[in-house]
Amino acid sequence: MSNRHETKGASAAGFDADDWSECGDGAGGQHGTGRKPTVIMIEGAWHWAGCFQKVANLLALRGYPVLLPDLKSHGYSDATYDQVSCMADYVAPVAALLEKAQEPVVLLGHSMGGATLTSLGELYPHKIRRLIYLAAYMTPNGKTVNDYVSSPAYATDPSAAELFQVLSPSADGKGLTLDTTKPALIKAAFYGDCSEHDVALAAANVIPTTSNVPGNFVPTGTASRYGSLPRTYIECTADRAIPITQQRQMQADVPGATVMTLDASHSPFFSQPERLAEMVAAALEAS
Repeated sequence: MSNRHETKGASAAGFDADDWSECGDGAGGQHGTGRKPTVIMIEGAWHWAGCFQKVANLLALRGYPVLLPDLKSHGYSDATYDQVSCMADYVAPVAALLEKAQEPVVLLGHSMGGATLTSLGELYPHKIRRLIYLAAYMTPNGKTVNDYVSSPAYATDPSAAELFQVLSPSADGKGLTLDTTKPALIKAAFYGDCSEHDVALAAANVIPTTSNVPGNFVPTGTASRYGSLPRTYIECTADRAIPITQQRQMQADVPGATVMTLDASHSPFFSQPERLAEMVAAALEAS
């Protein structure tokens, strides 16, 4: 049992489908309504939705409603990684919000959260205004996240050296475990420019093992659905979890995204929340 339920109280914003009503009738409004779209922020592997809290607050000050759902087995979810059966099961908390959305929303996904964006973009194009990939896996049809991670180019990239020293398959083969006995390496890989306070917050809230399901998800997007959605890719040039070379490879493999550049580590929601909020707002205002 992890300690995530005991440590999140002040920092996480857990939402379920019923919370959508808090936004009011059409609060995620778009075209012609004069209201700003709702932003749903989706965490990556091991993380919890509350990691976005700083950015969510700043976007709220700009008038954007923000929802922070925990994916199945993350954060406040009662499930564990080995109880995730498939991609639809994994992304169900976000899908529930999309089902209830009265206007198209914006999905922002960080890191492994990119797989969630790609999956839901194909399933719910009519519910989505824009996809924003934040230092995230944006993989083409037929290619999984794990295809990239296991590639020689990724495995031998010096920028990912610390990452591969803290990852190992779970004993049951259903997940990927983070070696929390190596905090210096974890900080280097994920939180290089983050404060000690934020690193400690992350250490108290990440789950030790993340499900293999999103990493093995095989996209089958179509031009009329996923391909019709505007996409923004916010690349992080000092990232040592998804090196900038890999971020740019995915931008080339799935062309068409508007690219924005941030000089930051893998976790700018901790280290540069003001700048990240500005970039997200700029991407939406340009839509």
